[in-house]
Amino acid sequence: MAVGNFSLDQLAGGGGFGSVYKGQLSERWQNRTVAIKRLNQKGYQGKNEFRNELELIFRFQHVNIIPFIGYCDQGNEMIIITEYAVNGSLDRHLEDPKKRGGLTWEQRLRICLGAARGLDYLHSGSGKNKKVVHRDVKSGNILLGENLEAKICDFGMSRADPKNKESTGIYTKAAGTSYYIDPVYQESGKLRTQSDVYSFGVVMFEMLSGLMAYRRKHFGDGKPQYLINLVRRYYTGGLYILIDPLVKDQTDTRSFLTFQEIAYECISMNYKERPTMEMIIDRIEEALGYQENYLSMASLKIID
Repeated sequence: MAVGNFSLDQLAGGGGFGSVYKGQLSERWQNRTVAIKRLNQKGYQGKNEFRNELELIFRFQHVNIIPFIGYCDQGNEMIIITEYAVNGSLDRHLEDPKKRGGLTWEQRLRICLGAARGLDYLHSGSGKNKKVVHRDVKSGNILLGENLEAKICDFGMSRADPKNKESTGIYTKAAGTSYYIDPVYQESGKLRTQSDVYSFGVVMFEMLSGLMAYRRKHFGDGKPQYLINLVRRYYTGGLYILIDPLVKDQTDTRSFLTFQEIAYECISMNYKERPTMEMIIDRIEEALGYQENYLSMASLKIID
C-alpha cells in the first residue's frame, strides 16, 4: 500500500478521529485508490471510537454507505481503510462558491435522496438485526462518489441497538457537532433515530440555501443569525428569501415547497413530530419528480 509515508501531499481531510489520506493499494488489489483514516493519538476520539467504527462498518453493505476495505490495529497505529470518494465531502462543495454553483437543484435532490437512503438503512436494522443511530450526521460526513452519489461515512460515535427494542431511546452522553446536533438530545441525553433526522434536516437546509449551518448571515436590517434560526424566523412567510441564488432560477416551485416542508418537519422541536427516514425518502422522491417534469417541460419549450 502506497501513501507517501502519510505526507501532506496525500492528506485528503481530517476530523476528531485524525487525518484521512489518499492512498493506493498494491497490484494484488488492482491498484485501487483508497481513503486511509489514521488515528491521531492526541485527538478527542480514541481507541473506543476506532473499535466502535470498525465493529459497525465492516457489516454495512449499502450503495449509500462508504465501503469498508480493511484496517490496521497494531501498537499505536490504528487505521481504517475505505473506498476513496473522488468528489470529496459535501460540505466542501457547499463552502466553495464555484463547486456549489456546479450543483444543480436536481443534483442536490439526488444527493439528499442517497444520503436519506443510507440513513434509512442504518435505522431499519442494517440487515443485521441491529439498528444504528449515526449520531454525527452533517454535510462533512456525506461523501460524494464519481457521479456525485452520496456515501455516509464516519461511524466512530454511532450507536447500535437491537432493532426490535422499543423505540423509547437510550441514554448516552450527548455527542455530535455543534449546529447539527439535535437540541432535544443535547438537553436530555436520550438518543433516538429522530436525532439523526434533526441533523439531516439541517443538511437539507444547507442544500436549499447554500449556507453552512455554522455561518451567520443577515437579511435587510436584521442582525446576523445562524441558518436554522433564519429558517425558523422566515418559514411562515416563505423561505424563498433563503433559497440559494445559484439554483433559484432553475428550481420548480412545487419541488422547492415539497422539499422545504419535509426539511422543516425534520427540525421540529417535538421529536415525535419528526418524520422517519422512509417518509423523508418518499417526499424527496416527490420533489425530484416535480423537478424532472419541470426540466422536461423546459426542454420541450426550447425545442419549440
